[in-house]
Amino acid sequence: MQAAVTEKLIYGKKIRTNNQNTDKILSLWEEFLRLNVKGDIYAVYNNYSSDFTGDYDLHIGSEEKYIDESSVLIPAGNYHVVEVDNTDPQGVFHAWVDIWKSDIRRAYKTDFEFYSKDGSIKIFLSI
Repeated sequence: MQAAVTEKLIYGKKIRTNNQNTDKILSLWEEFLRLNVKGDIYAVYNNYSSDFTGDYDLHIGSEEKYIDESSVLIPAGNYHVVEVDNTDPQGVFHAWVDIWKSDIRRAYKTDFEFYSKDGSIKIFLSI
């Protein structure tokens, strides 16, 4: 499925990491979740050094300025959308594994996970 996304400015916390460094990613999530942010949450992946095997910037935040340690712009455009099974505690991880194995022609510009306050989770891939 594809969707048009309007430009969004996300405020939060940022690290430089890669998919082999799961401890660093989990630590960022733990740090962010301690802020008790209400509403929609975004995990934004950008500044890719190559593809999903290389380094990238990960920002976790919201459109509300709960914390303005770091900010990132989600550019407007068309994105490939993957719905995540939110009944599976490993749903986001399994969705990414499926994406990495897929033939989706990714642009590796700005991708993001959208955690809606209604409980649904979607991954938006730049194409």
